[in-house]
Amino acid sequence: MDIGNAIKTLRKQKKITQKQLAELCEISTNALCSIETGQSFPSKTTISKICASLNIPESYLLLFSISEDDIPEDKKIYFRNFGEPLKKILISD
Repeated sequence: MDIGNAIKTLRKQKKITQKQLAELCEISTNALCSIETGQSFPSKTTISKICASLNIPESYLLLFSISEDDIPEDKKIYFRNFGEPLKKILISD
């Protein structure tokens, strides 16, 4: 599970800079960078602020955090076939 990379991916999809998102979430740009690179893990409050700022449900962030490594071997084929298309549908405008 890589929540930092998920935040970065969603932020870029929304065409928001790190500085803009950090300001919206009332955290420093360094703190957001640290989250996105996996050096720190955001608090529940910060996750809520990030999702609100990106205008997405928290469940989307969790979905985008899941990697193939998190999926049981017998379910990986489904994840490969449906995971990425589902993510694209969810974040399309």
